[in-house]
Amino acid sequence: MRPGQEIDIEMHMHKGFGWDHSKYSPVATASYRLMPKITILRPILGADAEKFANCFIPGVIGLEKVTRQDAKTKGSGYEGHEGELKAVVKDPMRDTVSREVLRHPEFEGKVKLGRRKDHFIFSIESAGQWDSDELFMESVKTLKKKCGILRPQVTNMVQTF
Repeated sequence: MRPGQEIDIEMHMHKGFGWDHSKYSPVATASYRLMPKITILRPILGADAEKFANCFIPGVIGLEKVTRQDAKTKGSGYEGHEGELKAVVKDPMRDTVSREVLRHPEFEGKVKLGRRKDHFIFSIESAGQWDSDELFMESVKTLKKKCGILRPQVTNMVQTF
């Protein structure tokens, strides 16, 4: 518009809900995934430990020195390796389940990758109207409300048989 120009407009608003149409939803992206599970079956030491850590994104696998206690424990696999670096699982939640580690023959039989079937990681992005944590709480309230409506219907259905 140019200086001094005006627009004469009449606007009407309609409040909608996400279940009516996605354009009313305050959620940009919502997803979930199962919690990754990384189990080190046999010790991974030294240069192999560093290579192992590089197979994952930073923060998933940590490097720690083998302690005197670890080296003394019979059957631990750390006997005689005091002070060497060992690979340990630090934060499996950060893992993207790339399975890069399975491409290396030196780790065969030393690690087991999987997912916990009872642990979900939710990711909710907000479009700005609500914060992500508020969106999650509201979605739980809506789910509880729907379950409350469904429960008596299922009970009635079972009782009629």
